[in-house]
Amino acid sequence: GGGRQGLTPRAADYSLWYQEVIQAAELADQSPVKGCMVIRPTGMALWDALRSALDERIKESGAQNAYFPLFIPVSFLSKEAEHVEGFAKECAVVTHHRLRSTEGGKAVEPDPDAELEEPLIVRPTSETMIWHMFQKWIMSYRDLPLKVNQWANVVRWELRTRPFLRSAEFLWQEGHTAHATREEAVETARQMLDVYADVCRDVLAMPVVKGVKSPTERFAGADDTFTIEALMQNGWALQSGTSHFLGQNFAKAFDVTFSDDANQQQHVWATSWGVSTRLVGALIMSHSDDAGLVLPPAVAPTQAVVVPISPGPDKQPEQHAELMAFVDAQVASMRAAGVRVSIDTRWNVRPGPKFFEYERKGVPLRIEAGPRDMAAGKLVVARRTGGDKFDLPAGEGVGGAIAAELDAMQGALLAAAEARLSDGTRETDSYAEMADALAAAEGAGSGGAGLFLVPWFDDAAAEKSIKDETKATIRCFPLGEQHRAEGRVCFYSGKPATHMALFGRAF
Repeated sequence: GGGRQGLTPRAADYSLWYQEVIQAAELADQSPVKGCMVIRPTGMALWDALRSALDERIKESGAQNAYFPLFIPVSFLSKEAEHVEGFAKECAVVTHHRLRSTEGGKAVEPDPDAELEEPLIVRPTSETMIWHMFQKWIMSYRDLPLKVNQWANVVRWELRTRPFLRSAEFLWQEGHTAHATREEAVETARQMLDVYADVCRDVLAMPVVKGVKSPTERFAGADDTFTIEALMQNGWALQSGTSHFLGQNFAKAFDVTFSDDANQQQHVWATSWGVSTRLVGALIMSHSDDAGLVLPPAVAPTQAVVVPISPGPDKQPEQHAELMAFVDAQVASMRAAGVRVSIDTRWNVRPGPKFFEYERKGVPLRIEAGPRDMAAGKLVVARRTGGDKFDLPAGEGVGGAIAAELDAMQGALLAAAEARLSDGTRETDSYAEMADALAAAEGAGSGGAGLFLVPWFDDAAAEKSIKDETKATIRCFPLGEQHRAEGRVCFYSGKPATHMALFGRAF
C-alpha cells in the first residue's frame, strides 16, 4: 500500500489500512525513538482544531489553564497507593542530571557524580504534582471550587504502539478540580463528560456512548470513572475520553483540607478529566475509506481546495491572468463566508495527481475552474464523501453555497456514524450469542462484532473470565440504560442483574 495504486482495503487488513491512511495523508511519521511518533503539520492542525474547540468549552466550565512541571519526584507517586500501582510499570525515570564523555571521547554516558538525590519520573499524569500545589493554595471554603486545566505531553512507556491510539509520549489536556462537597465534584465530572461527548459529536461527527467504567476498568485512585466510548468501522470500541470522580483519595493522600463556613476542617472532593491525541485516531477510523482520509469539515484544516485548470502564467499569460482573477473573486467570497479554502498554484503538477492527493488528505471539497467554467460562470465541485461532480454558479453567492455544502457534509458524516453505532449495538440476554458473534467476527478477520448491551451482575472474576474467553471487556455501564437492569438476570452468571453493561472488543 501507500503507492499511487491505492491503499490496502479495510476489509483486507484494518490495522495496515489505518497506518497507510496516516502515511498517505502525512499526519504522522515514525520517530527514531521507539514508541514515539512525529506529528506532522497536517496531523497537528487536526489536534489544534480539536484543542481550540475544547479549550473554549473548558474555560466556559470555569477552569483556567495552568502549567505544571514535566518531572515529578518519585516519592509523590507513592503517596496514593492505588495510583502508584496503576502507573508504576509505565513510568520513565530520570536518575542523573548530566552526561560525560566516555574514555576516548567517542560516546557519552551518565556521569556517576551527577546522580540525583531523588529520582524523578516523567509525568504519566499530573494528579500528584497538582495536589501538592492544591495543598498550598486551598485554605478556606472561599478558595473553592478550584479548577485548573493543563495542555501538555505525558509519557507512559508502551511497548506495543499505534500512531495516535497508543504511544509512549502523547499530547493531551488534563483538568483537575477541588470542591467543598461530594455532589459538586460528581456534577463537575459529569459536566466534563458531556463537554467531551459534545465536541466528539459537533466537531468530529462522532457519536459516543456515555457511561461509567466497571471497578476493574476504573482509573487508578478514582471512586468512579466516567467514559465516552466510540465504535470504529471494524466493530471495535475505542475509549475516547474519561472523567474521574476522585472522592477524597488525593485530598487525604496530600492532606488538602479547607475550613468550612462553620470553621471546621474538611477534606476537599476532587475530579480529574482528560482527552488526548487518541481522538485524532478515533477521527481517522470513524470516517476514512479505502481511498484515504475523510475529514468532517468542522475539523478539516483546509475545507475546500480550488484547482485552476491552466498551463500556468508562462504559456498563455493573458488567459491565465483572466482565469486567476476569476478564481480569486470566488475564493474571496468563500473566505468571507468563513470557509477555509486554498488555491493550488503548482503549475508543474497536472490536475489529476492533485485531485488524487487531496482525496487521500481528506479535503472535503475539491473545486476545479478552467477557462470553459469561467466562460460559463460556474465552478465544478467534487465531494470527498463521493457522488457525482456538480456545478455551482460563480459569483457573490458562491461562498454561502460552499458553506452550506460543508454543513450538509458534516451532518451526513454524523448521521452515517450514528447509524453505524446504532446498527453495531445489539442487546442480548445470552452469553453464548455474544461469544459466538465475537468468535465469528475474529474468524472472518474483521476483529470486532460491535457492542453488546447485556444485563450484568457486577463480578470482577466473571469479567476476567469473559475477557480471557472472548477478548471482550466491559466498555462501560451506559448512563442512559441503568434503569433497565431491574428484574433481569445476568447473561453470564444468572444472578440478579446489578447493571446494564456494554461489552466489546477494544483498541
